[in-house]
Amino acid sequence: MLAQADLVTEDSPPWTDWLPALGALALTILAIIALRWFLTRNKVGDQAEVHFRGQLGTIGLALLGLLAIIFLLPEGSDSDLAFSVFGLIVTGALAISSQSIIANAMAGLMLRSVSSFKPGDFIEVANHMGRVTERDLFHTEIQTADRDLITLPNAIMVNQPVRVVRASGTIVSATASIGYDVSRHILEDLFVTAAETAGLEEPFVQVLELGDYSVNYRIAGFLGDPRKLLATRSKLRGAILDTLGQAGIEIMSPMYLARREASNDPLLPGDDGPSASSQTRRTAESRVFDKAETAGRLEDTRRKLTDAEENLDLLRLEVHNEDPDTAERASRAVARAERRIDNLTKRIAQLTEAQLED
Repeated sequence: MLAQADLVTEDSPPWTDWLPALGALALTILAIIALRWFLTRNKVGDQAEVHFRGQLGTIGLALLGLLAIIFLLPEGSDSDLAFSVFGLIVTGALAISSQSIIANAMAGLMLRSVSSFKPGDFIEVANHMGRVTERDLFHTEIQTADRDLITLPNAIMVNQPVRVVRASGTIVSATASIGYDVSRHILEDLFVTAAETAGLEEPFVQVLELGDYSVNYRIAGFLGDPRKLLATRSKLRGAILDTLGQAGIEIMSPMYLARREASNDPLLPGDDGPSASSQTRRTAESRVFDKAETAGRLEDTRRKLTDAEENLDLLRLEVHNEDPDTAERASRAVARAERRIDNLTKRIAQLTEAQLED
């Protein structure tokens, strides 16, 4: 019995030998806390970007800390068994979550590197259309035309075609079917007038199909501000209705069936003119895409701040120019740049606060 007790005492490492491993555990926890504090100490930063970096940093530090703890295990412990268990855990996690967590994480990194869209952009993917409000490591959030928020896994964003409305402008179009008894040349002039009334630039008309009972036309034009996409689509359709109604032309779209009196007069919408309330009514985008609008403004302001800071660094180099006139002009430019940076920083703080409230 005494020999057995002595053997156990000799084989078991003293508690002091566990101090390095415990120290590695404590350092790992402190490193994760310090990383999160470092990323969040700047309150004017992009919260989505901070959260994204925090996720990556936490995963990386946790894995490194676990490896350090295994290396620092005392000699009496079975470190080979610990390495085997660690390898099995990592392999099992990769095998189980390769189709979900790991796949979404890799897709998130791919979307960041490609950078085909940013917060505030209109996108359409998997029969969902809306404005991007957030890009995370595992998912992308969009705000739909119903003001709802949809969270899409990043794997879908990579595996499905993503249609992105360009920030420089897009084409807005509508279709209308008109009978064969109306001249195409007359219709083209009316359609162009309707598109210009809706605020579209460089409008054009296309004949899409010669149907059994009517001709299908496409009316389109360029919209320079994609943020007005929903309102402009509605305006275009309304302008087509008004323009054709005033011209006495009946829309046959998609196939019109109605009983008529013996006179066989066309059925046209009445035109009482726009009411005062409709002229002052808010546009759809001002309420529908409120979170996406804030995210887009935050992204644009943050990019302007980066450009302003780079410009400030160049101006500060010119201050030390040997030419007194050049140095004086550079000093005034530095003062203006610093005021601009201060204003942009305050603007980012306001937008960040508004984004957190949503």
